[in-house]
Parts: sequence; structure tokens; C-alpha cells
Amino acid sequence: MAYDYKKHFGEITLTQDLTTLPEERTWRLAAPEREPEPHQIVLYLGCNVLRTSHMVRTVTAIFDRLGLDYVAVGGPTYCCGIVHHRNGDTAASGGMNKRTVELFQRYQPEEVVMWCPSCMYFYDEIQKFPWPFPVRHATEFLADRLPALEFTHRVDAPVALHYHSQGEPRRREGAAARRLLEAVPGLRYVEVEPEPRFGRLCTADVQAQLGQDVWDGLIRDEIGRARAGGAEILATVYHGCQRLVCGFETEGAITIEHYLSVFARALGIEFEDRFKKFRLWQDPERVLAEATPCQTANHVDPVRARELVEKTFGRIVAAPGAGNAAAS
Repeated sequence: MAYDYKKHFGEITLTQDLTTLPEERTWRLAAPEREPEPHQIVLYLGCNVLRTSHMVRTVTAIFDRLGLDYVAVGGPTYCCGIVHHRNGDTAASGGMNKRTVELFQRYQPEEVVMWCPSCMYFYDEIQKFPWPFPVRHATEFLADRLPALEFTHRVDAPVALHYHSQGEPRRREGAAARRLLEAVPGLRYVEVEPEPRFGRLCTADVQAQLGQDVWDGLIRDEIGRARAGGAEILATVYHGCQRLVCGFETEGAITIEHYLSVFARALGIEFEDRFKKFRLWQDPERVLAEATPCQTANHVDPVRARELVEKTFGRIVAAPGAGNAAAS
């Protein structure tokens, strides 16, 4: 059976529509005009981060604080093609990533800042794409701009970092995230060695390869090592990691947040992680009630909303001997 791309990308934008009001969005999902206003920087979000759009609000608020001339773009229109590649549609994926770069070029950027590690991996390591402009990950971009940022708040908390070590780019990004956290006033960084079996990033595919029980056990082990070092927060580097790991917060051992949320707190920037809140509630009816303003403002079909909420934010299934509940 052919892969259902419409369903895949539809769930991404539907999650965005249930967690974000239109006036909260400063990012662009549509293709640019033939001759749009040029920008020095294209912030390329990819697709899946739209499920956790508080991250997009956070990174764009930091870009605004830096006074950067940029445009943030993402969603299916700007797809890198990795989903199609994984499903054997290689010709389609190749055309899509070239088309996306052509859309970037319309903005005449001096640099492209990448958010999604899967997009970077696909362009750089699979396609070996010859970029027409400098490209780097948001962690490294922001770490290089630390001198231009003025902290206004202390974050008095010990924080460990959940990062990935498979491949030199992922190690660089983890190191840059650490630099950002270590710069935060009051924050104590707790070193936790990355688990190599997590691969390039946390995904459902990695869970399936390892087996859910094994993957859950590895996460609990990492949380245990972080707690042994005194950490109260486990900071995730990638949006996929945050989505898959945040449910472990129900077990009460540690708070799980995206690293940029922790970093931005020291700048006085804070946006609620609605995805995590809904995940921890484990109550579809409560989620639907809370999401009603977004559902109404974004003209979401109630049947589609209920289907997604019941699938994504239902009960977290307890694992044997896990104490309270485990993320699934």
C-alpha cells in the first residue's frame, strides 16, 4: 500500500492548528512570491516542528531580539523530501529538495539557518547537496551570537542535556546546545553521556528498531543518570526528542523541556509547551476543550480534531515495574 503522505503532513499542520492561534504565528507556510522582499537569513524550520510550535515562537523571538533580517519558513511546501525518500519515492524526494532550495533563493539570503536535524541529514549526508549559500544548524548559529544577547533573568537549576552522538554534525549541535545552556546565569550544567543506541535523533523508527520496552528503558536510564548528577531538568535538543520523551515527566523524576525554552527563559522569553501539557493531561476531552479557541480560529473540522487528539494525547500506557507511567 502506498504511503499516505496527505495524512502524514495533514497531522502535522492539524497539530499546529490545535495548539497555535493564527496571530501567534510569524512563520510562513506558503511559497514566496516570484520576487519577494529579500532577507539576509532564511530560518528553515522543516515540517515536524510545527507540532511543537512553541519552539518556533521561541527561536523567532530570539532572532527578533538579535535584530536579524530574516524570514522563517516551513511546512509541506518547503519539504526536504526525506519522508518520500524513506518510502522509496526517490525521484519525488530529489525534485522536492531542489524545489525547496529554489524557494529559499527567491529571498536572496546570505545564509540559511536549519532547524530540523532530519533536513540537514538528508541534504548534507544523503543527497550531498551543493548548497548555493552557507548553511548551519540553529544551535551553532545561536551559539556564535551569544555575545550579542543580554540575559535578564537567572535560571537557578541543574540541567542535563539529552543529545545525540551518531555523526559529527549531531555531536557539533549537541556541543553548541551545551554552550548555550552553560552561558545561562545560575544554571548548573550536569554532564550525561549520550546513549549511542538512540541514533541520530529520537524517532518512532528508532523506537521500533530497538523495541518500545528497550527504548523506554534507555530513556529511564538516562533520566536516572541525570538525577544522580543532581539534574532537575532534562533538556532535549531536537523537537522529535521533546515530543517522544516529554511523557516521562509523568513519572515525577525530572522535568523535560526543550533546551531553547530553558535558554530563552534567561532572556525573559517564555512560551508554553502546549504539546507537552496536552500529553501529560492524558485526557482527550480536556484537551479538546482547551484547544477550542485554536480549533475555531483555524476552522478545524471537529471530527478531525477529535481523531488526532485521541490518537496523540490519550492515556500513556504504563510499563511493568515503571512506577507511574511511561511515554509511548
